Amino acid sequence: MVDEFTVEAVDIGPLKKLRVGHDNCGTVGPAACAVESAPSVHTVTITCGGSAGWFLDWVEIDAPSLGLKLHFPCGRWLDKSEDDGAIVRDLFPNSLQTELYTPFVPYEIKVSTSDVFAAGTDADVFIVLYGRDAVCTQQKSLCVNKRERRMYFERGAEDMFIVELEDVGDVIEKIRIGHDNRGVNPGWHLDRVEIRRLLRKGKGSETVIFPCECWLAKSEDDGETVRELVPSDIITEKLSRDGSLKFTEVEVDDALETHTYDVSVMTGDVYGGGTDANVFLTIYGDQGDTGERKLRKSETNGNKFERGSVDKFTIEAVDLGQVFRIKIRHDNSMMSADWYLDQVEVVNVDTEEVYLFLCERWLSRKREDRRIERVFYVKGYEGVRESLNSKKKSSVVTLKSVDSNMNKKSKKKKEEEVELPIIPYHFTICTGPERDASTASRAYVIIVGANHTQTERLWLDLPDERRGFEADSLESFQSHGSDVGEIKKVELGHDGATPESCWLVDELSVAVPTKGVKYVFACKCWLAKDRGDGLTSRVFNVLDAEAISISQQVIYEVTVVTGDVQNAGTDTQIFMSVFGSNGSTEEMLLQKNEDRFERGQEDTFNMEIDDIAPLRKMRLRIDGSGSRPDWFLDQVRAP
Repeated sequence: MVDEFTVEAVDIGPLKKLRVGHDNCGTVGPAACAVESAPSVHTVTITCGGSAGWFLDWVEIDAPSLGLKLHFPCGRWLDKSEDDGAIVRDLFPNSLQTELYTPFVPYEIKVSTSDVFAAGTDADVFIVLYGRDAVCTQQKSLCVNKRERRMYFERGAEDMFIVELEDVGDVIEKIRIGHDNRGVNPGWHLDRVEIRRLLRKGKGSETVIFPCECWLAKSEDDGETVRELVPSDIITEKLSRDGSLKFTEVEVDDALETHTYDVSVMTGDVYGGGTDANVFLTIYGDQGDTGERKLRKSETNGNKFERGSVDKFTIEAVDLGQVFRIKIRHDNSMMSADWYLDQVEVVNVDTEEVYLFLCERWLSRKREDRRIERVFYVKGYEGVRESLNSKKKSSVVTLKSVDSNMNKKSKKKKEEEVELPIIPYHFTICTGPERDASTASRAYVIIVGANHTQTERLWLDLPDERRGFEADSLESFQSHGSDVGEIKKVELGHDGATPESCWLVDELSVAVPTKGVKYVFACKCWLAKDRGDGLTSRVFNVLDAEAISISQQVIYEVTVVTGDVQNAGTDTQIFMSVFGSNGSTEEMLLQKNEDRFERGQEDTFNMEIDDIAPLRKMRLRIDGSGSRPDWFLDQVRAP
């Protein structure tokens, strides 16, 4: 079982260790834990198995005010009759499993409900805060349960909430507030919202006032249950040198304007293309987003999202700036939920700017990739694209001194940040044949070059269906990392620190195709806390490895351009062969990720091929698979 607890405590600085134990009473005694250097509010997650004693697997502490989540591995009994008989243990965080995020700060939010008939609400009220450059917080409910919802947001009432959210900076440009339209009386007339936060260095506080004075109700006004508000006044409270408080109130002159966006949604003219499901849209600009809005009532059709039809909607939001992306989904409700979306057009009525999003995809649990939520970019967009499940990775390679277990003297050297070429590395790992040689931990490799340069951790992630490195198995991986020049050392390790994380590595090989060399390391050692010398990572010198010459390869950056014609995109398998004066390559599959090979889009691949230059020709073919087998190819560029 995994159990979660929320604990409030005095802020005592950075977390260092955790002490956890139980009183050994009853069949399973109550557990208690103490944290040294704990944050003011954090969530403690404990997983264990039921027995007379207690086998504690790990403890996880999420500390929003510090912006980190720490993992404390244990993997031992807290039982007087098991292990060493201890029922109290001190645990230390595993640095490799530490997650960092934007630190949270406390906001004092005062919500004023209007003194008009039926102004109160029992719905779940939520809020989002926006700072400059589209920085925003998560969506946060102001009440934690139904009992609080019945107590707050009554007619003519002022309700105060202390909420910890991400730090959006010194300026709050707008807020989004709304509710889920549930409960006995969901309609709500909001008068205003005041947000107070402490100034930096304890010099006072600042209160930002957001007037509303309108309904958030499906049966009133425009039927919207979500409003975006901009500040009207800022009240500053500062502490003078003589100890007195000085109040100043100023009007906000440069507040963002509220704009109207006309949204036209075109359903494709294909068999079964219409949907009866509920559709939701989010529009993103360089100054923020609209939040998810339900497309409720079409201005052009009584029955919306029918085959070959165009449905128009109006969305009011604070100025988004340059619109570049949308996210659209449906809830897969009703009998005819499948939907073929042709395109979406967004028009900023105030600036008359038009943004076109070419879709031509199914949103369906039965067709294509079975997704009912998709992200699309404006036609002609050349920036960074992110898919729904993409992981953000830094494009800057950090060159820093080697870890202390590799070279202690290098700690004195300053860290540098330099952008280096990215090259492919191929790894093969052989796990020992012993019965307990396997591990479910996450493995990594660090390549170290001259002058203490090194790659970041290159994680060796197995496919989702594989649980870990099994005994007597051979696993192969390909990863991309910085070109450190002449390789000096290689570090192999994993992020586990419990007895169950024992891993017996028999052999490691590292191939660098761009240099035409492969290094084979005979490891035959444990990476475990309680086996061998207790290390979960090891450093191997290339002087101790067997160096094998392999065919040297060249990295080509290949750009494939899909034509800007109707239904040009494809889901089929695409294969490429390249021919040069000095030979040819084998047929290579161009991997189709979520948003590759779509209409009017350029997709770039880094391909490793033998040095056969100068190139003479290339051959592309498709196998006709997928729900969209046809493809309109405009051109291929390979410098």
